[in-house]
Amino acid sequence: RRSVAALAVSGTRGAMAGARASSGSACAAVRLRVASWNLAAINNNPFEYWVTHDDPAYNELMANVQDFINSPGDKDVPVSEVFDDGKFEELAELMRQHGWEGVDATAELWRSEYRDRRIVSEFMKDAEIGTKRLASMPDRVTNTVNLADGSQAHRPTPINCYSEDFASFDDWW
Repeated sequence: RRSVAALAVSGTRGAMAGARASSGSACAAVRLRVASWNLAAINNNPFEYWVTHDDPAYNELMANVQDFINSPGDKDVPVSEVFDDGKFEELAELMRQHGWEGVDATAELWRSEYRDRRIVSEFMKDAEIGTKRLASMPDRVTNTVNLADGSQAHRPTPINCYSEDFASFDDWW
């Protein structure tokens, strides 16, 4: 699959090659204008795409989410307040049961690097995490999974089409 920009560039190259072939000279003054836009929208996270909408409730929700990300205040709690050591140990044990390598090193990183970070200002907004895609790529590949029978499985999260309720954190976990 090629992007719109790649198609525009390859089409222009083809036109330039055709012009050279027909005129016998190089096209010295060719202006190339290319526009690109992410048309894929490959996930269904409603907070990733903020659209113009007439619904005041939608606009208020999105503005409130943005305000929270910009200034979380006292709600910028340590990661371990949301995802505690007990949940991490359950996850690590499942990783071991599946034969994953590096679980002990991951546990050390959890204890030394991640558990005590503030969830918004020191985790979500950490440029290194963003650059390495340590949160966005796992979300992208597990958010909604297309199954062989054509149906979909949705990871339990409020940012996709998962249809069950989360009355408590334990319901989610």
